Amino acid sequence: MIDLSILPSRLPPIHTEQGPISIQRIAEKHCYALCDAGQQSIHHVKPWFGSAVCPVTPALSKQCITGMEKARETGYGLTYLLIHDEKCLGMGIINHIHHTHLTANLGYWLRPDACGKGLATAICEALKKLAFSQMNLHRLECFIEPNNKASIRVAERIGGIKEGLCRKRVFGRDALLYAVINDS
Repeated sequence: MIDLSILPSRLPPIHTEQGPISIQRIAEKHCYALCDAGQQSIHHVKPWFGSAVCPVTPALSKQCITGMEKARETGYGLTYLLIHDEKCLGMGIINHIHHTHLTANLGYWLRPDACGKGLATAICEALKKLAFSQMNLHRLECFIEPNNKASIRVAERIGGIKEGLCRKRVFGRDALLYAVINDS
């Protein structure tokens, strides 16, 4: 089993014109920043991700963080946040880790005012590097609803190849399967 507790709490920052954006493993200290991001993003994120990873109250944010920390402790997955000036800009997740086949899902979302700046691609590249170099995974899968054009572009930018349509895969709706494989 992959020991997720030894993975870094911070990944290399993303350098932007507004300054560096840090990539931090989700923790209790992010409660209010995540809540604010959730409030700004719920209508933008909920259709694709549901509301569990986009909390809109401090209590739901704390519950989300506790669940994410438990997921890391049990080897299920890990979550990182994009943080700039103590503001959460979005989230990247590696979860559904299959420890035998060394595969996992990759998910991501951004608050609306952070979209269109390359940040989703940047966090996914950072998580891809973590998955393939430190977790020794062979494959990351992204399940994306066919009309989520922005997420399809991100998957393609990070090297994802469309493998097919999975019927009723995301909240009972169809999803395209994009896979990124470790070529090294």
